[in-house]
Amino acid sequence: MSEFELPAIRPPSESNSLLIRVTRNCPWNRCTFCYGTLYDRQKFELRSIDEIKKDILELKNFSEFIIQMAKNNEFGDRIGDVARANGVFWINNDGIKTAFLGDSNSLIVQTDTLVEILTFLYETFPDLDRVTSYSRAKTVLRKSPDELQKLKNAGLSRLHIGLETGDNELLAEIDKGATADEMVLAGKRVVESGISLSEYVVLGLGGKDKWQQHATETAKVLNSINPNFIRLRTLMIKPNTPLYEKYIKGEFHLSSCEDILIEERTLIEHLNVQSELVSDHISNYLRVDGKLPEEKQRMLELIDRVLSMAPELRAKTVQPEALRSI
Repeated sequence: MSEFELPAIRPPSESNSLLIRVTRNCPWNRCTFCYGTLYDRQKFELRSIDEIKKDILELKNFSEFIIQMAKNNEFGDRIGDVARANGVFWINNDGIKTAFLGDSNSLIVQTDTLVEILTFLYETFPDLDRVTSYSRAKTVLRKSPDELQKLKNAGLSRLHIGLETGDNELLAEIDKGATADEMVLAGKRVVESGISLSEYVVLGLGGKDKWQQHATETAKVLNSINPNFIRLRTLMIKPNTPLYEKYIKGEFHLSSCEDILIEERTLIEHLNVQSELVSDHISNYLRVDGKLPEEKQRMLELIDRVLSMAPELRAKTVQPEALRSI
């Protein structure tokens, strides 16, 4: 039986990607909306390169087993279907095309080591078109432009960075560990390297009291970066987090569905970027996707239509409130 470790999380856009665990847990693990849940205060660890290479080879053997099973059952032209029927989503009919390096911030690995991992991964899976990873802005800033270019040349295709908000007050409150200026500098450095950049924004992070500054200041940061993707998710308050404690004490006022949609509209209205906007998380009330600036008006009109609905009809249109907290 094949044995390999898998990352604890991955972006929604990597749901059909080969998952490689390069690090364990989160080196920061202090954000108030996350701390105490996902990594449960576990220690951050760098996995050895031998461990990682062993997992890559185990995954290769496992994929070859699935492919051979499909062929043996005369489904050689439907390998991806056979793989999915067996709970494997990263094997397609035309091969294995995408991979994700986890856990939360694999860019923290020394550049030469990460290049070695990428090189080995592409040698083992030569059909790969894209390899991606999470990163923190501060970690990007510890890499020189030459190092990022080296990673790009080795096949690092995309970085996913949690901006969360562009408002300095909120960044401090959630203990993100970076300022708006640092977020801009890191984002620009990634864009200039040629690595594709996804920036994540958490709708509702300012609550009822600070939603407007959250929306407008976040738009300013994104306008300065001009990332390839802007990915929206809606705040899900989890028990055992510092933010949940504030909520219980009445110090944080959770935004309603209508509040979130107005905030989202404000954010989009203030964006002046050439980016793909994606609402690809289960937490999002409304699936708002499109290319900016070309489809901005269509997206605004979609939100306006939902906002104009009677409350009972709107409730049937958007994601249920229950999805936002546990």
